[in-house]
Amino acid sequence: MAEGEASGLVTRQDSCNAAPVSAEYDFSYYTFHIDANVQQRAKAAGLTKIGVLQKCDSNGGIFGSQPKNTENWAYAPLDKFGPDQKYKIKVNRCKKDYDRHVWKYQVWLCNENNWCGTTNCGLDRDICPTQKTKSVDLVDNEAWLCSA
Repeated sequence: MAEGEASGLVTRQDSCNAAPVSAEYDFSYYTFHIDANVQQRAKAAGLTKIGVLQKCDSNGGIFGSQPKNTENWAYAPLDKFGPDQKYKIKVNRCKKDYDRHVWKYQVWLCNENNWCGTTNCGLDRDICPTQKTKSVDLVDNEAWLCSA
């Protein structure tokens, strides 16, 4: 909640990342960068990969009572730091059925075995595609601030 002028408290509106539909129907692409200050901490903690978690919403099925949301992961070597070294990660599209569509994404620091534990780089970031779709080509210019 945040302070509002007229009524006291109002709900906070999170920003939404606009994204075009992916040119490849079967894959989403996420282009982003992580804060350069995490490099040494990640190395000391044995974190060698970056993980992208794509969240797919199903609208809950009939009357919203039976959600069939899914998640897709993709990983890449943790070797780019700062705004001049962007990642472009390819993730499988949302699964068929249940009207699933891209909804949010998140970035994680992971070890060699793709275990990401509690090393997320911030809260989910909402995605607002130009149309409801199973795959997007998102370019996110806001740095992910990872804690290792």
